[in-house]
Amino acid sequence: MAPMKGLTVFVADVRKCKSWRASVDRARLMAQKPSLNGYNRKKYVCKLIYMSLLGYDVHFGHKEAVELANSTKYSEKQIGYLAVSLLLMEGSGFMRAVVAALRRDLHDADECSACLALSAVTNVATREIAETLTEDIVMLLLSSSASMFVKKKAALCLLRLLRRFPEVVNARQWAARVVPYIGHRDLGVTLSVVSLVTALVQQHPDETRKAAGLAVRRLKSLLVDGEHSIDYVYYRVPAPWLQVKLLRLLQYFPAPDSAEMRGMLTGILRRIIDQSQDATRELQQMNAQYAVLFEALSLGIHLDADQALLRESAALLGRFITSRETNVRYLGLEAMAHLAAYIDDVSALKQYQGVIIQSLRDRDTSVRRRALDLLYSMCDVDSSRTIVGELLRHMALADTALREEMALKVAILTEKFATEYAWYVDVMMRLVSLAGDHMGDEVWHRIVQVVLGNEELQLYACKIALQTLRAPVCHESAFKVSAYVLGEFSHLIANAADSAPIDQLKALQTKMASASPAARAVALTTIAKFINLFPEIKTLCLRVLDRFRGALDVELQQRACEYYALATVESEDLLPTVFEEMPPFPERQSALMSRLLGKDADTEDQRTWVLGTRDAKAERSTQPPPPPLPEKQQSQPGGGDGAAEPPAPAPAPAPEEPEQVTRGRRHYARLLWESDGILHDGDEMQVGVVAQYKPPAGRIGVFLGNKAAAAICDIAIEARSSEDALEIRLAADQTPPAALVPLAQARVFFDVVCRDVFGAAPTLRVTYSLAGEPAELELQLPVTAMHFMDPVTIAVGDFFARWKQLGDAGIGEAQEVFRTPFLATDGGAGPWLRSVVGGMGFALINGADPAPDNIVAVGIASTEAAGRFGCLMRVEPKPSHGLTRVTVRATSGALAAAVAANMGTIFACR
Repeated sequence: MAPMKGLTVFVADVRKCKSWRASVDRARLMAQKPSLNGYNRKKYVCKLIYMSLLGYDVHFGHKEAVELANSTKYSEKQIGYLAVSLLLMEGSGFMRAVVAALRRDLHDADECSACLALSAVTNVATREIAETLTEDIVMLLLSSSASMFVKKKAALCLLRLLRRFPEVVNARQWAARVVPYIGHRDLGVTLSVVSLVTALVQQHPDETRKAAGLAVRRLKSLLVDGEHSIDYVYYRVPAPWLQVKLLRLLQYFPAPDSAEMRGMLTGILRRIIDQSQDATRELQQMNAQYAVLFEALSLGIHLDADQALLRESAALLGRFITSRETNVRYLGLEAMAHLAAYIDDVSALKQYQGVIIQSLRDRDTSVRRRALDLLYSMCDVDSSRTIVGELLRHMALADTALREEMALKVAILTEKFATEYAWYVDVMMRLVSLAGDHMGDEVWHRIVQVVLGNEELQLYACKIALQTLRAPVCHESAFKVSAYVLGEFSHLIANAADSAPIDQLKALQTKMASASPAARAVALTTIAKFINLFPEIKTLCLRVLDRFRGALDVELQQRACEYYALATVESEDLLPTVFEEMPPFPERQSALMSRLLGKDADTEDQRTWVLGTRDAKAERSTQPPPPPLPEKQQSQPGGGDGAAEPPAPAPAPAPEEPEQVTRGRRHYARLLWESDGILHDGDEMQVGVVAQYKPPAGRIGVFLGNKAAAAICDIAIEARSSEDALEIRLAADQTPPAALVPLAQARVFFDVVCRDVFGAAPTLRVTYSLAGEPAELELQLPVTAMHFMDPVTIAVGDFFARWKQLGDAGIGEAQEVFRTPFLATDGGAGPWLRSVVGGMGFALINGADPAPDNIVAVGIASTEAAGRFGCLMRVEPKPSHGLTRVTVRATSGALAAAVAANMGTIFACR
């Protein structure tokens, strides 16, 4: 873009002046000129952009920016879209004009304009833009005429909209059509599409299930077959970025069921590991190979299929964590933590335990954090004391940002692998003393919960609590735990030496003076419980409560007043009832685990593994931790500030029928009374049907349409009836198509002959392959005994005579009552119902029924072997009740049942 002198002068003036107001006024005056040509408007908008970049709120000149975006000149359009993305806020009145300009440029034949519009959509990305333009961008990606550069931009633009407004873009409708582009001939398009599919598979796994096979085949073509352009080779590594993305995509799928696919994937991983062993000289080549290698190791661990490969991975990672390169050590520790989270036996990793512990003292903070994750994942009963002891010794030296996470993990490991109650209490009290300032109240809450739930632990916990209060220094969290435990179980040590009630009260009072209001609140509750447990020190306890009745802190004052009033009421039952021993906490997910998993919250792409053992991974994958409750709903020992107990999991909602299945039922029901229409409308293939009947024969035309972006190959089509009463075969002059290019159609005709009345409709089976992935459709053809019926007109007075005659004979009658609530709300339901009956092959006899809303009809079904069968039908709708009764009488019971069943199917899908 050519330099603009006026803009340069403006920037110089802004830098010189002490106030920016004069420059803003000059910009306003320039905008008020009667007409601005394209150059001056562009210069004016650039000044606004410059002021916006300086941090000023520019709430004028938006109209000029929109006019530039609507310009036909690329240089003006570029500045206009840049200004729109910086200056316009969501909900602006100019946004509709911007959307119109974006849509026009998206459909422009000039790829520069289309790419500029896609970049603007990505940068602005408002809800209105997502709702309006998503379908246009999808069509741009799937278009056969769009350039490769536009397709790449379109895929990345969809990724941005999907991440920001997943509920608006309606990705379920187009996800399956995007997946085949993983096999696109252009690696740049593939790279962008893989990023998009990785996000799609996390939200719509059913629609993207074919992506795994395509990703494996694309990896094989890159690494084994060498099908890649020289432009995508980076230091002798073919398309390393694409390899990494494909390997990461495969981690969102389970191990393939096919032995061929599983063997192909194992061979690819083996090849990547072998290639990484080659001696490399260039740093860039080594970095590219390591990026691919670590992602391949993560995939191998995720598949968990080849134990030999896992053992080799452990040995390889052991070499990496001792590397002199900081980045390599970091990646090695992270991958080994992933491995420890999957394998049952971590003995292969314990030989590196000393190296991992030494990594806690690494100069790089990120390496220290990964070492902590690995120690947490590989800890078991045998190594728990060693690992917990090392973490406690390192606690005082650890970074402030790392201490909270380290304290949470020490608390979880101690509770999980404790084999002795004394060791658990000693470790947890030492933990709250060392790291109490760097962790939340969840830790001391959890200690209290564990003590309340284990009777064997309570006596020892009381002794340690009294020792903690008598220590020269007592951390506030340790003080809270000690006060709470003594309030519940101090009677267990009341008869021991130096543990009399008066000694416990003195120890508590000594530390209360320097405690915070929240800690004093817990201590006041303990003193109130002392009054109930030890009547001999009631007077001393009342003095303490009386002193706090005048406290400045409202919480302390209210507690002291209420406890004092309870203690002075003349009732023998009140105090024991109010201060009864707390029951054990119900079993539920540990708040510590919820806090730890919350710190590892998923961001743009979900993690495919979590820290810890297989149990932690299974718990995370089957039931994510619930969000914390609001503060007023939190369950807190002692009533102080604390962390929430996770709520009970909500009952699972009833599964809903997939939308595609619902659409398929409606298509089938419509074709029961119409002669042509769509039978199946999928993401890859559309199947239509047209029928012509000349009873007892007919011809069924089946139309196949390719809706995918790639060609459909190996097409095979077959129609089959489960009953001998219906014969269906491919027409003599028909040959099914072998392949269908995108957006192409083909038709196949079948001849049908009704030999006798039948009950089951025939099935249509279509098999094909798309992008090398086999697929199959099995549909029910709308061909029933009712379709071989001719309408017959009789006199109005003869209908009920024949109706009574068939009823008296008792040959065949079927009667059903169906729910039809739409009759009361849909004004066109009556004419629709008459169209249905007429479309089913009956002749309507108007005026034969005394009730004007009722429908009576007559038809004759013809068969080749069994002859002809008369059929009468009476439909009695009751809009006020939302019900409709259908009665069918025929000279064949099977025919009557088939007609009634078809009516039920039509009503159910209305």
